[in-house]
Amino acid sequence: MTTSLLWFSVALMVASLLLKKDNKIAEIICGAAWLIFGFYWITLIPYYSAKADYTNIILTLLLFAFCLLIALYVARVFKNQTRRNSPKDPDSVLMDTRVQLLFDLTKLIAVVCIIYMPFSLFTPLNHLIIESVAVQTVEILNFLGFNAELAAYNTISYNGVTVMVILACTAIESIAFFTGLILAVPEKDPRRKAAAFLLTVPVIYALNLFRNVFIVAAYGDMWFGANSFEIAHHYIGKAGSGVVLIILAYITMKLLPNLIDTVLGLWDLFVDEIRYILKIKPKTKKD
Repeated sequence: MTTSLLWFSVALMVASLLLKKDNKIAEIICGAAWLIFGFYWITLIPYYSAKADYTNIILTLLLFAFCLLIALYVARVFKNQTRRNSPKDPDSVLMDTRVQLLFDLTKLIAVVCIIYMPFSLFTPLNHLIIESVAVQTVEILNFLGFNAELAAYNTISYNGVTVMVILACTAIESIAFFTGLILAVPEKDPRRKAAAFLLTVPVIYALNLFRNVFIVAAYGDMWFGANSFEIAHHYIGKAGSGVVLIILAYITMKLLPNLIDTVLGLWDLFVDEIRYILKIKPKTKKD
């Protein structure tokens, strides 16, 4: 049931994107997609509750609220009579601009899900990408002089210790996100998008391999003592990945300047919608 909700919401997102931008049916489908996408996150709460994972419970509730906010906004602007009767009215123009921003966001989520979900849900693809990354990690280790071997499709053995490669070790999440981000941002020059892709996605994949190499080598040779794996993986590895993603995000924004406008536009939309729901009047500039 949970997986079906996810697939159905993504299918609706794709359907809304395939229709014309000014098609009102596309807006209805888009709003429904976000509502169902939100309910998908709610269905994960029992799973996290059983594991007493309260952090993820809070995150799923926030994601549900985020999706619900989008669905409510789409429904509100769809019913707005001023937008229908006076399309050149400033408020109508603003609504149309924001609806387009939501379509861009919908494209981002749809692309991310379409790339990531098959590797997450289908065992053959899951094994394929994990084994590919594990094999390449072992090859790099051996090239650098570390005598490592592949103990299983997802297990690397080195110097008497083993490290299991899971889906998160393949960087597929980051690859899917940056691919979706680059495709979703409005940009007339395809060369800019191509440059952004080539300077981010292959770099993420390559650096992730060296991250895996570092973790295996550090753990096998106990570079940091008894807690070498925790220090290499949880602290140095994650911190390094965070820094790399920030740098790549900066490069993406430099190559695709419209990304900044999109982010700021979506931020203003969400802030204004929260104010509308809470009946908080927008701030006015003083003379």
